[in-house]
Amino acid sequence: MKNVYRGPGLRRVREAVGTGAVAAATSLAAVGGLSAWTTAGYAGSPAQIEVREARVLLPVIPGRDTNAYFHIVNTGGTSDRLRSVASPVVGRGVELTAHRMNATNGAYRERTEAVDVPAYGEVEMSPYGAAVTLPADERWRPGNRITFTLDFVRSGRVTVDAVVRPVTLGSAS
Repeated sequence: MKNVYRGPGLRRVREAVGTGAVAAATSLAAVGGLSAWTTAGYAGSPAQIEVREARVLLPVIPGRDTNAYFHIVNTGGTSDRLRSVASPVVGRGVELTAHRMNATNGAYRERTEAVDVPAYGEVEMSPYGAAVTLPADERWRPGNRITFTLDFVRSGRVTVDAVVRPVTLGSAS
């Protein structure tokens, strides 16, 4: 008797159909979930950066470096990164910094490459976190305005005027 090929067995056909049905059901569930996510406005929403407050502190010792602080809000569904800050008024020496502590609890500022701004979140720069360190001008007075350009990875450049404020005792305003 010769061996005659009779095709796949009934068991193999059932297994193939079952596997295909599982793959189809999984794909439909994924597409449905992504559609719901998109319809809710969470997918593809770009970063939308606003700077709600900007201030520069007068240094306690005239002519020394000082800090600028920005309240940055991202109303978009994608995170962004502040990668640099510049000022035509200040020129050179403007840099992003972060507050750090050493082993003996001494505080210092360290240059940082970027500040992350989360989706639907905000960054409130302060003496205890991220800041912009810059050389102060002895001619600055409270109420003066200094223009800064904040450069974000996704949102591009945002220009804002920061108000010069004196340092008040017990305040990081």
